[in-house]
Amino acid sequence: MASGSKSLITADLLAETLPADTLPAYTVRVSDRTKSVRLSLSIEDGLEVVIPPNYDHQKIPEIIQKKRAWIIRNQLKLNQREAFLQAQSPHELPNSINLRSLNEEWQIEYCQTPTKSRAIAIQENKSQLKLVVNGNIADIEACKFFLKQWLMQKAEKHLFSWLRKVSIHAKLPYRTTAVRSQKTLWGSCSNNRNISLNYKLLFLEANVVEYVLIHELCHTVHMNHSDKFWELVGKYEPNYKMLDKSLNQAWQIIPAWLL
Repeated sequence: MASGSKSLITADLLAETLPADTLPAYTVRVSDRTKSVRLSLSIEDGLEVVIPPNYDHQKIPEIIQKKRAWIIRNQLKLNQREAFLQAQSPHELPNSINLRSLNEEWQIEYCQTPTKSRAIAIQENKSQLKLVVNGNIADIEACKFFLKQWLMQKAEKHLFSWLRKVSIHAKLPYRTTAVRSQKTLWGSCSNNRNISLNYKLLFLEANVVEYVLIHELCHTVHMNHSDKFWELVGKYEPNYKMLDKSLNQAWQIIPAWLL
């Protein structure tokens, strides 16, 4: 199977009331960049099993069964998240953007201007923390797209330098970093010590963001969540247990129009 391809196993992800001998639905994705099997669960893609090339597909059901409790627990979280978001008017444009990690709250003004394309121009007034969105503002999806692009650029500027400072202070080097729009991860670290950070970290409190940076940097030493990994995390952030737990509910402060 080609890298990045998926094979549909069953139709829908079943509820947590599945009989013990029934597997939930899942898809399989083969990735040249992974060296071990991992599971991911999202509203958009359901349960996904990522495997390295040439991995024996017949072993997958056993792995799913072993991870059954994890799947049920996280499916429940996703169901709660989806219900929460549907009550938050996700299709409306924001009047402000509160970037807690930077202690900045930007006000947004929308101005309808003549345009022949879907391009939206965003003017930034740093002294007033104000964004002016110009163009066909009736095109809500286009406005959202360009506001997200502004946030991505903001994240690259601040999170990159932030990670570099934490890395130097902790003496935990990494290779490269990138800003992503992950659905279920706040950050990730590859086997090659490449770190990806979710731009939505900008909406979290600064101490929580710093913990995520430390967490991913510690993965450059331990690519797991073993006792040694948590011992290393605790060396740099003694309060890591409470901060890690807070991330489970942190999505509730991310604006619904971004999710």
